[in-house]
Amino acid sequence: MKRSENTIRILLADEHRLVCSAVSSLIETFDNMTVVAEVSSEQQLMREVAHYRVDVALIDSAVVALSGLESLTYLTDLCPGIRIVVLSTYSSDNFIRRLLEVGAYGFLHKNADVSALETAIRKAADGERFIFTAMGPERFLNATSMVGVASAHRSPLTTRQSEVLQLVAKGYRSKAIADQLNVSIKTIETHRADIMRRLGVRHTAGLVHEAIRLGLLASPQGHEEPQ
Repeated sequence: MKRSENTIRILLADEHRLVCSAVSSLIETFDNMTVVAEVSSEQQLMREVAHYRVDVALIDSAVVALSGLESLTYLTDLCPGIRIVVLSTYSSDNFIRRLLEVGAYGFLHKNADVSALETAIRKAADGERFIFTAMGPERFLNATSMVGVASAHRSPLTTRQSEVLQLVAKGYRSKAIADQLNVSIKTIETHRADIMRRLGVRHTAGLVHEAIRLGLLASPQGHEEPQ
């Protein structure tokens, strides 16, 4: 790898250390790029990004899945110059629109090849918003138009309902959610019923899936049925 004063400094975030290590080794073969940090959790992400000058953050959606993606907004507030690229196998329009709404500069499908990875990093570093879904004749789509309509697709849930949804996705039962939020079980069950009504689902089993489709959660997570 050739380095210069314009070297792109990259942070990698993936739950799997082996994946992080492999991608890091790959990136180090690209000209004028270097990996300055590798993290495997949202907590590490927030801590490490404050200690390094990062130009581009490549973040697996699973790392921020249970925050409802709001941590991406916090990340851009913490480091205004950072360019976030989210990697995922989930590529619905609503999900991608939500990513862009909360501050991501690009979306890269995990079926992308090596050349697409390099192109994505360079596009993000140059401040270009893009989408790569690995489908269709166009490899990279300009995301400017989608960013323009992002604000029209706000969450259908209240802040409290979003908190309940995130805990449901983590596998918490109603009693545990009530204890954590310091409210009654009846209140939590009322919230759950209202969330399902607002998202148009009839069973808890479909709740997380629909929330992901709408971009309210980042990726599928295991969960348990309520008590």
